[in-house]
Amino acid sequence: MKRAIIISGKASLNQEIKSMLPLVNYQVLATTDNGMEALRLAHRFEPDLIIMGWNLRGLCSSEVLQNLIVQHLCPIIVVLTQDENHFLSEVINEDAHQVILYPLRIYEMVAAIQLAEHRFLRESENTQRIKRLEEELKTRKLIFQAMLYLIQERGFTEKAAYAALRTQAMSTRKSIRVVAQDVLKGLWLPERVE
Repeated sequence: MKRAIIISGKASLNQEIKSMLPLVNYQVLATTDNGMEALRLAHRFEPDLIIMGWNLRGLCSSEVLQNLIVQHLCPIIVVLTQDENHFLSEVINEDAHQVILYPLRIYEMVAAIQLAEHRFLRESENTQRIKRLEEELKTRKLIFQAMLYLIQERGFTEKAAYAALRTQAMSTRKSIRVVAQDVLKGLWLPERVE
């Protein structure tokens, strides 16, 4: 069973959510109406879902939502009452994974949870893809810098500089990135072959 935290000061809302969550295979780990406590609980339990209202104590709701979104721990669903509907644009701007309006309906809750999980999964995949691309870009930059050093300082041709890096990487069983770093640090320099 997946784990959820409810952050809301409305007892009736909390009770409704608690009764609906088992239907979508979630159990409630904790509930709180305090913003600071909510952040502590999120780190302590590392839940699979956070459902929050907009009437928190201790820390304003927008700050709590902002912190939770930046930390990217799990999907976050915000429940707004009819009195709080003017906060909708703020919630959307903070990038909550889903918004539900109170009173709750079971099918809307199920759909909201599935959409929030899907959106969170896509964000995680995109973040990992971006990190891989950034690492690849750093590697290419290091290799280029090492090749440029060998060309300018040691008189290598471009083809010979890359071949020297690749040969050293294969013979030492290091990645070409590590060999390029060694060249830039002056730890290894190939002999120029005429």
